Amino acid sequence: MKINKIISAVLAFLALGAVSCTDTWDDHYKQGSMGEGNLWESIKSNQQLSNFAKVIEATGYDKSLASSQVFTVFAPTNDAFSDADANEVINKYQADLAKGYKGEKNTAIKEFVMNHIALYNYTIANESPDTTIRMMNGKYLGLTNSTFSGKPFTSTNTVTGNGILFTLAEKADFVPNIFEYVKNDPELDSVKNFLYMSKPYQFHQIIFDPSASVPGEIIRGQQHYLDSVTATYNELLNGWLDALLDEEDSSYYALMPTNKLWKERYEKNAPLFQYDKQVLGRDSLMYVYPRIYILAGMQFNKTDNPLLGTTEAIDSLESTIGIASYANRKRLYGSYDIHPGLYKKPYAQPDGLFTDIKEQKICSNGVIMKTDNWKVKRNEDFWQQIIMEAEYTRTLDSLSGEKPEAKPSWTYTTVLPDNPYYNKVSNNEYNTLIPANLRDMGVLLNIEDVLSNQKYDMYVVTVPATAGDTLATDTLPTRFGVTLYWHDMDGKEVSKEVTDKDGGEITYDSSTRKQTFLTDPKKVHEIHIGTFEFPTCSYGLQEPQVKAFINVNVRGSDVNKNIYTRTLRIDCIKMVPRFED
Repeated sequence: MKINKIISAVLAFLALGAVSCTDTWDDHYKQGSMGEGNLWESIKSNQQLSNFAKVIEATGYDKSLASSQVFTVFAPTNDAFSDADANEVINKYQADLAKGYKGEKNTAIKEFVMNHIALYNYTIANESPDTTIRMMNGKYLGLTNSTFSGKPFTSTNTVTGNGILFTLAEKADFVPNIFEYVKNDPELDSVKNFLYMSKPYQFHQIIFDPSASVPGEIIRGQQHYLDSVTATYNELLNGWLDALLDEEDSSYYALMPTNKLWKERYEKNAPLFQYDKQVLGRDSLMYVYPRIYILAGMQFNKTDNPLLGTTEAIDSLESTIGIASYANRKRLYGSYDIHPGLYKKPYAQPDGLFTDIKEQKICSNGVIMKTDNWKVKRNEDFWQQIIMEAEYTRTLDSLSGEKPEAKPSWTYTTVLPDNPYYNKVSNNEYNTLIPANLRDMGVLLNIEDVLSNQKYDMYVVTVPATAGDTLATDTLPTRFGVTLYWHDMDGKEVSKEVTDKDGGEITYDSSTRKQTFLTDPKKVHEIHIGTFEFPTCSYGLQEPQVKAFINVNVRGSDVNKNIYTRTLRIDCIKMVPRFED
């Protein structure tokens, strides 16, 4: 799958968008003709809010609510929020604070304090339409003319000098998003440890967001803040999975493996990503790839799959990194039928992707579906055949001949729509190798993204002369040999001349006394070169490590006798993985 493969921690800083109910940012913050006093004074003087006030003061939010900034506060009364409840929140706050967790990193602040306070002023009236407002913790909670987050009001629209106060008959529930839920489910510890990792690879970070924070005094020319709002940035979610499971404004279904399943999948994936010791960033690659490909393709955005969650009669689902378009499937994998990240009939028994869900959890931005059973078929996973098109610039490594100045030509041809071979040649393009003299010459081609310890059936696909010109007279077969190159674990390049022991369609040419492959000049010919397994991985590397040297092996006398031609037309190289299970 073609997802972001950059391992270095190049982080993009997020600026959280503001949800406004007036025209400009300043309108939210200016006091204008507000009431007297401030929110903190109003809360502290209300005996029915003493438990809520106790938490606000203990967490330092009394200073924020007494500042010049504008807030709307939804405060549960003592009937809904007892002294014991307040002490429990304060104890959580102090326990996290002792660990160095401040602001949004502190559980008590994020899940209780910020869950009851919104930036800006909001009021309601009898004719007010139902809406949602963004709280300081980023949650979007419902506001109607009689409830907040489904909890009834006991008083409304108390106007102060810096905002609006509502009181509630019940405290607002904190509903975690998918990313937050993973952190607290012991059955998903393996997923949590990977996604929340901040060291040594810095995939998860919490970034200060000054635009959403409450500014205080400027001391010695530096802005200080009464309240600091932060945003999370996770490179794995943003760059690799393309699924913002930590944001509130999207809706996802996420298939999550339990610890048991994670271990099973990791043990299958790890041998595939063994890089040689000279590869830059080797440790990072070997850490990330086996784990990211447990999760990749298991997240589904409801925007892209509007029927998701509404019916079990869904024909197919596209994951966030799925290759859905026919054109892309054909271009990347050589077949319209190969569709990694696109899952057919996910609810269909017995093998649908969603047919063995252990537990389903509703989150603020979607649904988690926990599973112990992997229902992903091989043609839906990241193990895909590798197609190296001969005409692609990145495929050609070099041309070689007897002398540097006598290299063979390597020319491009398009198959036209009126040709009988149109749509039989991949991408309707190919390249032709023509030696410059009678000596054996060849082309060295790159093979990208090869996995280690994985058996591949290798094919060289050749094209008849009439695919480029229906009147072509050069319709003889040709013979060619193949030598493979790859890296050993120490980073040393090794080579192997392909022989009949490799299981391919090799023939013995008595005239040249060599084992060669013979083309069929009357068809697009998929020639099986053999079955190969490489000790090192080159997946995601900029410089390919596996290469194939294809050299024409035809004697001049055979050319003169019109037995063979030295011209070789190559469509592509295919590496088709073999699956043992």
